[in-house]
Amino acid sequence: MPWTAAVRDRTLIVTCPTLYRVLSWAPLGGGLREARTILNHQVRIDEYPAHEPTVYLQTLASRLQVLLPAVGLMTGVQMERVVRCAARGDSLALECFATVGVSNALTVGDPATYEEQPGTINLIVLVNHPLTDAALAEAVAIATEAKVSALYAARVRSTISAALATGTGTDCVAIACPRGTPAYAYCGKHTRLGELLGRVVCDAVTQGLKRL
Repeated sequence: MPWTAAVRDRTLIVTCPTLYRVLSWAPLGGGLREARTILNHQVRIDEYPAHEPTVYLQTLASRLQVLLPAVGLMTGVQMERVVRCAARGDSLALECFATVGVSNALTVGDPATYEEQPGTINLIVLVNHPLTDAALAEAVAIATEAKVSALYAARVRSTISAALATGTGTDCVAIACPRGTPAYAYCGKHTRLGELLGRVVCDAVTQGLKRL
């Protein structure tokens, strides 16, 4: 793969070979940004920076001396449980990095709660070809569907209702691809890209659930 990954100081550090376009709702660098590094940091209950997560992650990125700019996610899941799944097809290469916790499991539409538990499903997915903005957005949707499929197959239930869980209250997805002329305009289930992306995310979440 053109990117590299390592775990250091309770942090998964994914380093891109050049500036990559990243779409996410991460606490650090959320939205559609360009980044050299994507972080997934495990926070402890006694240090959870609920009110200033951006500052916390900026400080972390500086301390770790990662390549900037960076996108940063947070989780309560230990990095020893990170799952890596890759797929190749045609000229495509994809990799999903997943940390899976379900102590905060909920289903979409559950009553809003504000007592967060440190259980999160964070997904970082990298693709080796440039995508359009629309394809990046669709990739987030495909990754989310794949996560739900894995949760349903494992019969994970919401912590506050009897419904099958569709995620947790603090999940995050980050999709990254190189800059350049887009090679893919779409990422739906009728495309090879969507097929491979859905497969690696479903496999990664399934493996993560087995490590709980």
